[in-house]
Amino acid sequence: MLNTVLTPSLRSLFNVAIAVNSTAFEDVEKESGERVFVGNKTETALLNLAKDLGHAARVVQMIPFSSERKAMCVVVKTDHGYRFHVKGASEILTKLCRSHVIVDQHWDSPFNAESDNVEVTEIDEFSEENISRTIVFYANQTLRTVALCYRDFPCWPPPGMQNIAFDDVPYDVIARDMTLIEIVGIEDLLRDGVREAVADCHKAGVTVKMCTGDNVLTARSIAMQCGIYTGGIIMEGPVFRQLDESQMLKIVPRLQVLARSSPEDKKILVEKLRTLGEVVAITGDGTNDRPALKMAHVGFSMGIAPAMTPF
Repeated sequence: MLNTVLTPSLRSLFNVAIAVNSTAFEDVEKESGERVFVGNKTETALLNLAKDLGHAARVVQMIPFSSERKAMCVVVKTDHGYRFHVKGASEILTKLCRSHVIVDQHWDSPFNAESDNVEVTEIDEFSEENISRTIVFYANQTLRTVALCYRDFPCWPPPGMQNIAFDDVPYDVIARDMTLIEIVGIEDLLRDGVREAVADCHKAGVTVKMCTGDNVLTARSIAMQCGIYTGGIIMEGPVFRQLDESQMLKIVPRLQVLARSSPEDKKILVEKLRTLGEVVAITGDGTNDRPALKMAHVGFSMGIAPAMTPF
């Protein structure tokens, strides 16, 4: 479907934005013998989408994913300079964009078909509202929204930063005035038995809380599907960490979902639960979860992340 509405140049931009800015890799599945992408579910979903659209790039700097900025980046050499690709939380990255690409429904005209340029336009009030509506629409369908953006530079390091190392340009300095390529909605299907497992915990007197990097709307929808959210408190990590001690201790017992949370938020939550005399068991699927896992009475290291022991 996308092949019919994307110009060749826009399709190429789309593919590069996904393929070069990823930590997932392709491997052969032992059981089926098929080639599959291995890694974070968000990244493998994007790579499969790029593969369906069917480029070697010279990478000059990589900025790994950070739970603080909710984004990962890569800088590649192009024929006309350098391109800074960013992928991450849509509601954060879209606010750092000044323009967006244009999808031309009549791209197959001789002029457009031969053009290497991607047409862009400024993000006006209408576009801004449309972007917000798209994010909300996806999130309300329990889809994780990911934005793909880029920014071009004539040289690297950028002008005025010649004293900075070639592969050490700070993210905060260059992640602005970007161009939005697209917002992708990715579905995280619940595993069989998840809702039943949560119900069993509740029957046994075990309270289940959800900490996630997803935005509030997506987190709420998923938590409702799981049976975790039953009308308690939903809060974002940045708001949670601004509370004082007494406020936290008052809210934590009724807190059911902590959205846009960082590993530090997770650690604070465990700490406050222990202060209240609770016995805490926690799961983690990344090395950043180590502090929270170490602080809990029981810590479960899960997923494809490298071993997180010793504690």
